Amino acid sequence: MKILRMILCICMIVFLAFSPKTLVKKAQESFVDTRFVRDSDRFRGSVMLYHIVRQRPYAGSLSQWLKAKATLYEKKHKGTYIEIEGMDERHFYERLESGRRPDAYSFFSGTLYRDRLQEIEDLHFPYLKGLFQTSRCVPYCYSGYCILQKSPDGAGNKIHFLNDLLAARAESFGYDSTTEEKADLLYLDLRRAGDLIRYKDGFTLSTIEPIDNFTDAVCWMGIDRDTDEAKTAVLLDFIAFLMEPDTQQSLNALGLFSVRDDVKNTPPEPSLKHVFRNYDSVQTVDPFAWNMAYDAIMEDASLAAAGDADARVRFRNRLRECLR
Repeated sequence: MKILRMILCICMIVFLAFSPKTLVKKAQESFVDTRFVRDSDRFRGSVMLYHIVRQRPYAGSLSQWLKAKATLYEKKHKGTYIEIEGMDERHFYERLESGRRPDAYSFFSGTLYRDRLQEIEDLHFPYLKGLFQTSRCVPYCYSGYCILQKSPDGAGNKIHFLNDLLAARAESFGYDSTTEEKADLLYLDLRRAGDLIRYKDGFTLSTIEPIDNFTDAVCWMGIDRDTDEAKTAVLLDFIAFLMEPDTQQSLNALGLFSVRDDVKNTPPEPSLKHVFRNYDSVQTVDPFAWNMAYDAIMEDASLAAAGDADARVRFRNRLRECLR
C-alpha cells in the first residue's frame, strides 16, 4: 500500500508540474464566480413588440403565433424576453397618443409611416419570394384574397364585394355586382372566407378560388426609431429567427404564406390548394406609399364602386403608383 501511495503522489506531482497554465488558473478560481459568470455584451431584459391587426390569417391568430415563436427564442437566449402585444389600429393609436411606444412593430402594409422606423441596413434577406425588403422593414408573411363560390356546381356571374377596394379592383374582371344574399360569388379576404365556411350555413360545401395574385395583406416587421442599440441587436436577431425555414413553414398552419422562395407553401386544407398555388408569386404595394395614399385610394374606390368613371381612373392610377 505504501508503494502504491508513493506512486500516486509522484504522478500527481508530475501532472501538476507539467499541466497547462490554464488548468492551474481554473483551479484557483472560485466555483461561484465561474458558474454564474455572464456575458456582459449580450442584452438581458425585455423588449416590447406591438402586433397591429389590420388583417388576419385564414385561421387562428398571428399574435399568438408570434408569442409562441418569442417563447422559443427566449429558450435559446436565456435572460432575454420578447413581449408581444396584439391590438387593433384604434388601440394602437390610443397608445401612441398616451406616449406608450414599443421597441418594434409587426404591421400590415399601410399601417405605419416610414419615419416612425429606424434604418436596418445590417439585415438582408436575398431569398424573398416575389417581395422586397425596404430599408426600414422586412416582410415576414402575407395573406391574400379569393372568390368564394356558394355551391360547387353553381355557375354564376353575380358577385358581391365585401369592401370598396375589392369592388374597384375587380370591376374589370367582368362581374356584375349585387348584394350578398343574391350573389353567386363573394370576393373577399381569406379570413372572411374561412369564417363563412366554418360558421355560416350554406357555405360548408363552398369552393375557394383565386382571382389574381394581388395582396396588400403583407405583414412587416420594423424597429422604432428611438430603440437603443442593445435592444435593436436583439430585435434584429429575432427577425432573423422568424425568417428561418422551419419558422416560416409553420405559418402555413394559419393559412398564411411564407416569404421565402425556398419554403414550399403547403395549404392547411385541400380547399385552399388553388389559392396557395396562385400566391406562389405575389404582386403587392410599398407599405409606406400605401400608408400615404390609403385614404385617397379608399375614397376613390368607394366612388368607383358607385359608378364614378373618373374615380375609377384615379383609383387605378393611385394603385399603380403604390405597386412594387
